[in-house]
Parts: sequence; structure tokens; C-alpha cells
Amino acid sequence: MPTWDFDSVYNSFSRMVYWTAYGITKSEADALDVSQETFMRALKNMEKLEGMGEAQLKGWLYRVAVNLCMDAKRRLKREAPQSDEDMPESPVTDSYDLPEASALSKEQRELVRRAVDELPEIYRRTVVLHFFSGLQYGEIAALDGVSEGTVKSRVSRAKARLYARLQKELRCGDAPINTVDGKGGESYGG
Repeated sequence: MPTWDFDSVYNSFSRMVYWTAYGITKSEADALDVSQETFMRALKNMEKLEGMGEAQLKGWLYRVAVNLCMDAKRRLKREAPQSDEDMPESPVTDSYDLPEASALSKEQRELVRRAVDELPEIYRRTVVLHFFSGLQYGEIAALDGVSEGTVKSRVSRAKARLYARLQKELRCGDAPINTVDGKGGESYGG
């Protein structure tokens, strides 16, 4: 059984914790806050964590991160703005790249990011853990307490939803938009 020090815990699992948090919160700032708090709790509990195996430690960190995200969501609901004018703008960054999407333009990356964010939480979390955190199907299954087949099914369904969403978006995006009337087609200056 490996002995863990804080640096090895952080270096081994920081990516998984961040992408888990991002998959739930859909906010870079919130994901960073949750990651920081997760590793602060890990530091406070190092004596308990030192004797854990890798899978057990990964599960502990995952559960802490998920619980912190849920706490933050409940807190945000209580503090929700009363009108659309009070809503903060969503930060958009180029750091949300699919591993296989390095050749995509900035606009295409934004389309993919929005499409992933719009997935139902169960699919979004699975996609984020697999593609962004780099976890294998078996690891995700252990963390979520489901079979590996369930994880594969979720990834497959998420991919199908993403494909359909992006196809629809790209078809709509290809239509010319008239700046005068905001509709596709030619303007007759009337």
C-alpha cells in the first residue's frame, strides 16, 4: 500500500478533482475554489489518507469534491439574483479544450463547451471525468458506484447528444444572417 504525502496526492489527483468540480459547477472559478477546498481538507486529513490505496484515495477526493459542489449549488440557490440584470456573465476561456479538439477554432471550442455544459448532469459528469480528468471507465464506475457498462452507456449517450447538438448548431450557423432584419436570406431594402 503506497504512502501518500501531500505533493503526491495533489500531483496525482488535482486534474481529476478540478474537472469533477467543473463538470458539476460549470464555472472555472467555482471549480478552482472547490479544488482548493478539497485539497485543504486532504491536507487536514493526511494521517487518515496516508494508509489508503490509490482507488480509495481517489474515491475520497471525488466524494469531497462532489459534496463541496453540491454545498456550493445549494448556497447559490439561496443567494440567487432576483432579476436577469443581476446575473453575472459566464466566464469563457480557451482552457476548456477536448483532448482531441486542439485543431478547433475558438468559436468551435466555445460551441463544444456550451454543448457539454448543456448535457444532463449525469452525462456531463461522466464525460468530464473520462475526457478531461482522464479516468478510465472502471475508475468512473467505482467512483459513481455503477457498473462499467453503465459508464460506457453514459459516454455513448453523451456523445450522441453532443453530436446531434453540434450538428444542429453547425447547420444553423451555416445559414447566412442578414444584419438588417436578423433573418437569413437577402434583404430587399424595404
